[in-house]
Amino acid sequence: MKANFIKTGKVQELLANIAANLDSYRNGDFDFIVADPSYFFETNLEIDESLLRKIECGKNDFNEVQNCIHMYGAINSLSHYLARDQRLWVYLTHTLLLKYTRERWPIPQDNEKAINHIKTHFFCVGARGIERDNAASRLWWLASLCSRTKDIDFSEALTCFLYQSDVRASIVERPTTSQNIDVFSAILKKLHNSYKSNKELFERKNFRPFMKELNLAGGIKLLAALPESSITLILDQCIAKALQK
Repeated sequence: MKANFIKTGKVQELLANIAANLDSYRNGDFDFIVADPSYFFETNLEIDESLLRKIECGKNDFNEVQNCIHMYGAINSLSHYLARDQRLWVYLTHTLLLKYTRERWPIPQDNEKAINHIKTHFFCVGARGIERDNAASRLWWLASLCSRTKDIDFSEALTCFLYQSDVRASIVERPTTSQNIDVFSAILKKLHNSYKSNKELFERKNFRPFMKELNLAGGIKLLAALPESSITLILDQCIAKALQK
């Protein structure tokens, strides 16, 4: 099927009416969006609705790895340019992925907290809203990162990258480590090796010093400009220093 994008004006309208729509966010639906053509427009982007409908989570299992795989497979022709368009993701969190979004990010009982929570996970607010916070778009972006990793199976890359949220956030929120595929691949290989052994690099007491050492090295050496072999050597040195502390 062709993907629908919600119109920009309607995104703003929904944002302005979160408080009035709290019951719909908590227990109802937004079927009026699908029923009213004035809310959306059809694009040429192909989307696999059957895969999107497989995205789900339980109370004790968020199914993050499988959900990322489903999301990436459902919209595998999406460019990074279009992936930064909030109109796609806001449409999905209010329609096909409404149930998933409210289950993955339960809405607080307090109304003021609920409004901010909904802005964060149902919309794309702020500089990191699309890549980190929106319930739908974050799955695609995590999968996109791991799909470009060299020498690691896609599913295994996702499994180790999603293993520890603090580790993942530290990498994603640093442009030097997430936007250059050679740097990201080299880091993920080290994490993958650790994941398959003692997982010590995932421990807070080790990973934070490692990232500090990497920041120092990156500032001096400009990691992104180095060949992969040099990046790997620097990572080995940073890990050795971090584990000594």
